[in-house]
Amino acid sequence: MHIYARCLHNETYFQKDLAGNFAPELQVGEIYRILPVSSTEAERGFLRVIDRSGIGYLYPQDYFELLSEEELTEKPASLTVHLSLRDKVELRTLADRRSEQLQEPISMSHLVREWVAEHLDLASD
Repeated sequence: MHIYARCLHNETYFQKDLAGNFAPELQVGEIYRILPVSSTEAERGFLRVIDRSGIGYLYPQDYFELLSEEELTEKPASLTVHLSLRDKVELRTLADRRSEQLQEPISMSHLVREWVAEHLDLASD
């Protein structure tokens, strides 16, 4: 049974939202938990998705790629880190110093992992 789905697109039904007030509750690429639907909802091609509002709403099934729990654990998770300008400068300075010490280039991903370990209080496995 599929209990997760990845959002493929997030067009809205509110085509006539002339004021432009509607903000989509789905983000393309995000993975959402799905809930059971009635047989009528399933026949009409809907999924009940817990979106960013935290509530399970009906969305067209073709907005999503269904995923099993096994599929989620097969691929390693990725993390996006947004740094302030000051932190970017600090990281670049560290990279330059390390490259001089080791006399070889240092990968930015390695430095970011070190920086995260030093600056964030993350639980260890």
